[in-house]
Amino acid sequence: MQEQELWVALRGAARRSGPVIVRALAHQVVLDTWMNGEVEEDVTFEADGILTAATARWARRAQEAGAVFPGYPMAAAYVEAVFSDLLTGTALYAAQQRSGRPRVTARDAQAAVERLTAWLEGEAEGLTAAGRYHGVIALHEDLNALAYYGRVPQEDFLLGTRHRPWSDRLLTPEFAVYRQAGLVATVADGSGDWVELTDRGRTLLADLRSVLEEAGEFAWRANAQRWVIFGETDYDAVYHRVLPTINADTRAFLDSLPLTAGAQVLEVGAGTGRVTFDLGLADRVAAVGGRLTVVEPSAALLRVLRQKQAAHPRMPVALVQGVAEALPFADDSFDLVIGVAMLHFTEVEQALRELARVTRPGGWVATANSDGRNDVLAIPMVASWFRPLIDLAAKLGVPPGERQGVPRERVEAAYAAAGLVDLTTTVRAGWMSAEDPDAFLAFVLRGGAFFQNVLARIPYRERWALLQRLAREGPAWRARTQPEEQRAAGAGYIVLGRKPAGRTSLRRSVG
Repeated sequence: MQEQELWVALRGAARRSGPVIVRALAHQVVLDTWMNGEVEEDVTFEADGILTAATARWARRAQEAGAVFPGYPMAAAYVEAVFSDLLTGTALYAAQQRSGRPRVTARDAQAAVERLTAWLEGEAEGLTAAGRYHGVIALHEDLNALAYYGRVPQEDFLLGTRHRPWSDRLLTPEFAVYRQAGLVATVADGSGDWVELTDRGRTLLADLRSVLEEAGEFAWRANAQRWVIFGETDYDAVYHRVLPTINADTRAFLDSLPLTAGAQVLEVGAGTGRVTFDLGLADRVAAVGGRLTVVEPSAALLRVLRQKQAAHPRMPVALVQGVAEALPFADDSFDLVIGVAMLHFTEVEQALRELARVTRPGGWVATANSDGRNDVLAIPMVASWFRPLIDLAAKLGVPPGERQGVPRERVEAAYAAAGLVDLTTTVRAGWMSAEDPDAFLAFVLRGGAFFQNVLARIPYRERWALLQRLAREGPAWRARTQPEEQRAAGAGYIVLGRKPAGRTSLRRSVG
């Protein structure tokens, strides 16, 4: 295949890949480009055997059918890597979902095999879809690294040292394709051989970014990283240091709840149990003879919840893993459904439809939320300290941070759209503090992960290097600023709505 022909084929394949990516993500088949925390991954012997055998089966079938890039046959080692990378990444994600830890067991490996099988059975292209999905994601990572660094030593590029943490093989086959298609050029100087992007490479990278954005890959990746970081952060130790009024505000929220005798109560997005156990929600529900159920998506945070539950054995609390957008409960199950500081991590409208669905007629939905206009960059010290992040966001063309809150108007509209009535909104003023830089960094970049939309788009080595730089520089910024420059006003609000009596949900199935 000639250079122009190969270039046209690559660009066309990239532009057509969006639906394939969407379907792969829907089946939870992923590459480990996004889930690199600070805890080393571990694959058990049994899991490795399952993944190795499955890789060999898939790769043999693909080789025999010429299914991976039919117009440009790749070496057997490359075809094997496609399936190895997909299976290993998917198994790691399954492990994080199940346990909140990057330890892959036989159960997780088998889940990965089943997910890949289910996805490919539904793809019209069959095994070719695996090559397309892997190829587009990997191509983006390779070209994106070159765009970020300007140029990379050829040896580093071939090893994937800076940008492919999930792979331990040389990128020689890909490099040959990139050179033949005119995407990269090699430059030699006195310091060695370097690889850099060509204009054609920059054009294709722009196409890839657009495809991945529209397919939801970047948003999905940022969210996946966020859950990994949640599991590696001592949230309880930092939360009140950054939001000094949060506990008082939350107690005021709990005081306002319409708790009735024998109430069946659901708390959505319980996190570490700060509200459930530390601030007394479970006590309050028990005091009226009710029963409390909490749902939390993160396996790591569920582990913390179980530890706290063990310290409060007389409180009847049921712990359930699940997401707000698809609650695993039957319609009309609870008298009161609440959520504290969780809506900004959800698809708000779908989450509130679910909260309303599981509420009994005449019951209440109450949420305490951070205002969407809150911005940690409003803290003068942080605006200077986080300048590297701000500049990086501008370079990438994305907002400098996200998910710090939800506009009140959007939540009120979502309540109404979910059929809730008698809405009341209470606004509470507060403030945000960076006076403890370590706690602030842990909360904003690790616990809350408000800048994952930026960090998820850069090579993984640079992600951690940037976090480490900010950690080093935080104390110096605190020393050179005044206390009033280390904090800024923030706001929160409570929305309470009732499900009309006599109105049952239309759907009767469990989540």
